Amino acid sequence: MEFNPFSYEIQDDPYPSYRRLRDEAPCYHNEEMGFYALSRFEDCWNALLDWQTFSSSHGPSMELDRNGDEFSLIGIDPPRHTKLRNLISRGFTPRRIAALEPRIRELVKNYLEPLSAGTTCEIQSQLGARLPMAIICELVGIPLSMGDQICVWSNLSLHREPGQSEPPPEAAEADRNLRSYLRELLQERKAEGGTDVLSVLLTESEESGERVRLTDDDIVAFLNLLAAAGNETTTKLIGNAIVLLGQHPDQRATLAAEPQRIPDAIEEILRFESPSQNTGRVTLRDVSLHGEKIPSGSRVMILTGAACRDEREYPNPDRFDIARRSERALYFGHGHHVCIGKSLARLEGRIVLEELLTRFPLYEVDPDSLERTHQSHVRGYSKISLRL
Repeated sequence: MEFNPFSYEIQDDPYPSYRRLRDEAPCYHNEEMGFYALSRFEDCWNALLDWQTFSSSHGPSMELDRNGDEFSLIGIDPPRHTKLRNLISRGFTPRRIAALEPRIRELVKNYLEPLSAGTTCEIQSQLGARLPMAIICELVGIPLSMGDQICVWSNLSLHREPGQSEPPPEAAEADRNLRSYLRELLQERKAEGGTDVLSVLLTESEESGERVRLTDDDIVAFLNLLAAAGNETTTKLIGNAIVLLGQHPDQRATLAAEPQRIPDAIEEILRFESPSQNTGRVTLRDVSLHGEKIPSGSRVMILTGAACRDEREYPNPDRFDIARRSERALYFGHGHHVCIGKSLARLEGRIVLEELLTRFPLYEVDPDSLERTHQSHVRGYSKISLRL
């Protein structure tokens, strides 16, 4: 079989291909494109833990093979990763994230306020794409007026043409523009100070008795990650949640009547339609899996989106069930690279569903309106039309 993650056909519905990979080629080799792929849950789980074999040092994207320093947390291994993550985590404490709930709820209410029953709206532009970037702006201290422009840059930087792995020129230019803006913002904050995450990242910390601080490059790389990957995946979580519950009105009705079940529903939404579908690694030594030898220095795609539908881990994995309880999960990654923003993403998703279902418990998704984004590693919608 042939598996091309940059194919629009596969991106529109990867799950039949994922099943074939798990069954027929659990350690798949695409010789022409130069990568291996792991698709079974246990293999992905173990690979994400084993950084000494499956290294992040070449970055998370299969199409980008460059110095991992450009990728901040997601492009480096311990021990540097551990030190950097400890420093950055100071800006993402449970207390800081929990304190955002009133502001998130206020924003969601403001976005939904202009909508009324009996009308139609495009919910991603009205809510899904606006909320995550607004919260990132709040966290980092980015002027809210820049939110839309940063969304344009970050979304464009992730775009790929049909079947192509390399970013088109406009994507590379958008990435440069975003990094340039973040560097200017960093210089401004150095002069002015503040209490936001960016200001926290600029302060020294003590690590093993040593006074250390993040470099400018470290901070810009992390802010770029937050603006692009963090914003993009939460936007997709919100959109996927709205569509899935629209497609399963009985389960949506359960959540409208019992909103305390929404947090568990969020976990099933993340499993069933993972916003992050894969992550890249490079092998630091030879490894053999399922009769296939992966030589040292090989690029490996860990297909977490496939692992989340593995019947070896989940009974009836292709059935969406908000009552499902799972012992293990990979949709936020695993091991030392588990997503640093997972609590914030869950919080935003919960509040959106609480407020939306309070106002419009009987909304309908127009299936003809759905437009997907086309990225090899992020799965979700760019347009979703709702009848309220």
